[in-house]
Amino acid sequence: MSNQKFDFNEANNLKTKLEREMSKVEADLNQMANMVDGVRSWWSGGSEVAFIENFKGTKTKIVKSLNDCIADYKKLVEQIAKAKQESDAAIAQQLRV
Repeated sequence: MSNQKFDFNEANNLKTKLEREMSKVEADLNQMANMVDGVRSWWSGGSEVAFIENFKGTKTKIVKSLNDCIADYKKLVEQIAKAKQESDAAIAQQLRV
């Protein structure tokens, strides 16, 4: 028989940590966007606008992708926790019979 363990508090902590880390990534991307926007002070002629807009588009894609990934992991942790609770409840019920 294997020794199985699942800590529901740690599962919830993981979801919170993932959200917190995503906030840090977004803050870093916002800082990078400010730096990229700063090229206006030394770059002119029109191509700098395309460069800045390209970064903004890339940033948007990164944030969306990471948010989707975080949402998927949070959902997976919730599903695992639910399955574990149901399994434990079923075992407890069988022991009561």
